[in-house]
Amino acid sequence: MTGVKIDSSLKTRVKSALVFVPVVLAVLYLGGWVFTVMMAAGAAVAAFEWGRMVMIGHRPPRLLTRVVAATTGIATLASALFTDNAGFVKSPILSFGFLLALSLLVCTYNYARKGPSFTQMLLGMLYVGFSMSVMIWLRNGSPDGLYDMLTVLFVVWASDTSAYFAGKAIGGPKLAPKISPKKTWAGFVGSSVGSAIVAALLACPHVVEHFHVHTAGNLGPVGYGVMGFALGAFGQVGDLFKSIFKRHYGIKDMGTLIPGHGGLFDRIDALLLVALVFGMAVMVVGR
Repeated sequence: MTGVKIDSSLKTRVKSALVFVPVVLAVLYLGGWVFTVMMAAGAAVAAFEWGRMVMIGHRPPRLLTRVVAATTGIATLASALFTDNAGFVKSPILSFGFLLALSLLVCTYNYARKGPSFTQMLLGMLYVGFSMSVMIWLRNGSPDGLYDMLTVLFVVWASDTSAYFAGKAIGGPKLAPKISPKKTWAGFVGSSVGSAIVAALLACPHVVEHFHVHTAGNLGPVGYGVMGFALGAFGQVGDLFKSIFKRHYGIKDMGTLIPGHGGLFDRIDALLLVALVFGMAVMVVGR
């Protein structure tokens, strides 16, 4: 076992978080169209970063990357028109029928020019857009939307933080050395444990009663702890999913938007999958 050493990259990440986190929390608190527009903008930026990555080694028209970004952003924004309390199926599926049609046109055009894999382009657009749409539904589709999205964010942050410090402190066998050499099994387990603790705390009777909120399916601390444990694991899987493509294309970061973190996609890789899984869980157990 080795001691935890705080390196310069962590310091940079913390400084960025001091700016980034308050903005995210403010937008999340406001909800409504402010949140929807920010999610659409985020979807466009992340899709742009994804499209730029899969185009490495090709010379497609610059307009294509912008069309990919705009398509994803517009479709995510359109999902808000179909979001209501009835709505998990109604919101994302209807809106992403629209996204699918547009993205197929874009990717078919790209494929005809012998550009990068249109299936990879489509995968990124759907993954980013669908996840953002689910987050819009989680936040704006229920009186407990703020609590639900805070649960997702706190679980993701707990997962990332616990994985980092558990991996640094314990080390041990690598999780997927060919995909992400720094990830360890200790970090993977630590991420789930940290997420479970945070989720259980968020579902404590004192917290629920004090803030007048309801957990998904009225689950208690144990149920939320189990769900948090699983979500922590999914967060690490989301990170690995992105790492597979970055390693394939030989890049370190997908962008430079956030110092210490890389691009927006680098920062929300875990959030995208965790939000999807949490949204499906809420659909199953109810709100």
